[in-house]
Amino acid sequence: MLVPTDIVPGRLLSRHGRTRIHRLLQAVNMLFPWISIRSNTVLDLHQHGVVVRRATPPKSSFVPFMAMADLHLYRSGSRLFGPADALAFRCSPDDAWIDVLDDHGDAFHLRGEIIGGQLRERGPLALRSLEAGEVLTFHSIADADRLAARAPGAIAFGRTTALRLSRTGVDVDGQCIAIADIAKLDEGGPDGSLRLFDAYGHMLWSVHTLSLFSADLFVVLMRTMIEAQQYGLTHKNRPPEVLTRAADADEAGGVTGREDGES
Repeated sequence: MLVPTDIVPGRLLSRHGRTRIHRLLQAVNMLFPWISIRSNTVLDLHQHGVVVRRATPPKSSFVPFMAMADLHLYRSGSRLFGPADALAFRCSPDDAWIDVLDDHGDAFHLRGEIIGGQLRERGPLALRSLEAGEVLTFHSIADADRLAARAPGAIAFGRTTALRLSRTGVDVDGQCIAIADIAKLDEGGPDGSLRLFDAYGHMLWSVHTLSLFSADLFVVLMRTMIEAQQYGLTHKNRPPEVLTRAADADEAGGVTGREDGES
């Protein structure tokens, strides 16, 4: 999937730097050295992406929503329960993660805007790529890595597994599941999982929401293809608001505000 290289940030919407509490903690950074490192980063939310500004050394880079291949919602520290309270994004597996933690002012809002921005701007491009016959790669991590305690801001999610999504199906760990065999995608697993079912109610595959990178985008694309398979829709006659509805639903309280299961 080729992402345009001439995307501009657009209008500045909000700026997310250190909160007052973390500025106070930085005063004692002999005890909290990680705060001093992370607090030098300011995230500027723009219309078409995020500008990452680092103070030491001075550097600024623009990450378009359309280029964000991996978004990972996770629970920081040793929390095993409740909603995700942190998000990290990157453009490719070769790039360093940029995380959005609660030391960034109004971080909850920023996380939601990033997820919504990826759906709004990368979603249509991904859908067109699938319809053109391309294969898109998503990534997931093992549940053990998802549940492992991590220090605040430590982006070490463990080994990833590639999921290859095409207009004909999804391939994960050598298991090929045809779109024609999928009757429903369910997000209501008792443990917070996404599950694929066939027409007889048999589960074909499952993954925990917090183990799958860019889970919201995966869900929207998968549901769109299932719908196209069931109703014979094509790009020309598909309702144009299919991705917009998903973005609006996310902004109204999507994954970032959802309570996950026990694990």
